[in-house]
Amino acid sequence: MAFSSSSDTDRGMVVMGNRRLVTGTFTQGDADSGGTITTGLTKVDMFVPTPTSHVGLAMPKYSVSGGTVTLVTPNGMDGTWVALGS
Repeated sequence: MAFSSSSDTDRGMVVMGNRRLVTGTFTQGDADSGGTITTGLTKVDMFVPTPTSHVGLAMPKYSVSGGTVTLVTPNGMDGTWVALGS
């Protein structure tokens, strides 16, 4: 199974002043090491991935470019994410 992510924007984004809060999930197969998450934001100021599957002690690493987050995780890690931005 390949890496996939989804955003919970169908429930609406939470607006706080001039920032929006978006949540979602990520899922990957045993042979994957991450992928790209499109947050729906123009700029991500804060991103918090939270593993829901236990595959050791390693935490996901990520880089941000505009509203897109590239997530690098241990093989087989699934989880949820929260992004705050504009």
